[in-house]
Amino acid sequence: MNHAGIRSALSRIAWAYLLIHLHFRLNNLDLLPDWAGYLLIFSSIALLSGELRDLPLLRPFCILLGAVSGVDWLAFLLTGAEFTGRFFLLSALITCVALYFHFQLLTDLAALADRRSGEGGRSPLGRRLRLCRNADAVFRVAFCLLPYLANWRWVELLIALLSLLWLGTCAVICCGLFALRRLYPAEEDE
Repeated sequence: MNHAGIRSALSRIAWAYLLIHLHFRLNNLDLLPDWAGYLLIFSSIALLSGELRDLPLLRPFCILLGAVSGVDWLAFLLTGAEFTGRFFLLSALITCVALYFHFQLLTDLAALADRRSGEGGRSPLGRRLRLCRNADAVFRVAFCLLPYLANWRWVELLIALLSLLWLGTCAVICCGLFALRRLYPAEEDE
């Protein structure tokens, strides 16, 4: 595959992560919906399947996460509450799928960064993506467990601290994805 196609796919994934992690609401309308981010990732999976052979295995999970995000987006727009949040088991299943999806996607992209660096081992960008991937997984699990600490005295402080750390992790992931895109110049072809 030519570098312009890879760069286009990586651009879509980087912008998708911004859509998924940034939330701007106008009343009940999310102006940056998550389903649009999953649609961008879905469109990039086909473009990167030649470079990352395991990436197409994420396609069904991407469809599921995009569909659930779309349903929640519509439900929040119409009722002011997410649909999946009403059902504990469904919400837990979707959380597990999202955890696996993002972990595996960032693993594949870190491997792509390692291959492109030409260092023969793990590149600094690949290491940074892996570290942030691990931190992202820990924060996702922590936020799932925090409601069980509702009676704990310092839970608000813990939530604020974890939120800031997760926000920083998401910012580093997004910057890392744009840095990965820069490794593939638009004018260069293989």
